[in-house]
Amino acid sequence: MTQTGSLMVKLPIPLRTQAQAVAKLRGETVSEVVRQALRDYVQESLEDARDLREVMALDARIDAGQEPVFSHEDVWAEIELLEARGDLPA
Repeated sequence: MTQTGSLMVKLPIPLRTQAQAVAKLRGETVSEVVRQALRDYVQESLEDARDLREVMALDARIDAGQEPVFSHEDVWAEIELLEARGDLPA
């Protein structure tokens, strides 16, 4: 069984009322609703941090000349070439 600990959080009354309404609609306790919301928030924050690290690493590789960079014109020229050859999906 997962160990739990208590966390006291002060909420604005309207937010607490909304959490209570959601809990009632879902047949859950307010604690369950808040736990799930916090779980989702933490997961999303961790994913955002990973994404940011990946973008920063890619940006550094681009700056170091280790990743190819294509101009808008180059991309369109490639698309037109593929289209002329019939190599683009319908």
